[in-house]
Amino acid sequence: MAGERLAMRHIVVLLGVGGVGKTTLAYRLMGLSIRPTVTLRPGVYRLYLSNKEVNLIDVPGQYVVEVVQNFARMWTFYVDKAVYMYDVLHYDTLKALVEIHSGLLDRGIKPFKRLAVVGNKMDLARQYGFQVEADEIAAAVGAQEIYYISALKDDPKDLVRVIL
Repeated sequence: MAGERLAMRHIVVLLGVGGVGKTTLAYRLMGLSIRPTVTLRPGVYRLYLSNKEVNLIDVPGQYVVEVVQNFARMWTFYVDKAVYMYDVLHYDTLKALVEIHSGLLDRGIKPFKRLAVVGNKMDLARQYGFQVEADEIAAAVGAQEIYYISALKDDPKDLVRVIL
C-alpha cells in the first residue's frame, strides 16, 4: 500500500513576486497555522494529495529579477506544473508574471508541462469590490488554467485544485 501511495510523484513550483501569498498557500496546504515571513530560501514541502506525492517548491524573491535568478540557480529538475501567483488587488504583481515568464524563457528555461495563473487575496477583493482579472496575461504566458483564491481564508481542501 505504501508503494501505491508513492506511485505518482509531481513537482509543482510557485512563482511570483513577494507578498502575493505563495508561502501562505504552501503553509495552508501543509496544515500549518503559523504566519509566514519573507521567504529567503527555497521552501520545499512534501504533500500527499489524491494518491500523489507532490513536492511543492516555494521560490524566494521579492522582485522579478530575484525570482528568475533564484529559480534559474536551483533549476536542475523537471517541473510538472508551474503556478504563477499574483495579488488580485495589484496589477503590477500580475504584470510581473509576464516579466518572470520572459526572464525564464530568456535563460532557456521552460521546464514545466502545465502552467496555471492564480489570483490570490479574493477575500480582500470581495471586501473592496475590486479585482484585477488575469485572462489576457494568462493567455500571453500560455497558461492552461486560471484560479481565483484566498490562500488565507479558503478551505485547504479547495486550494488543492490549484496544485493538482
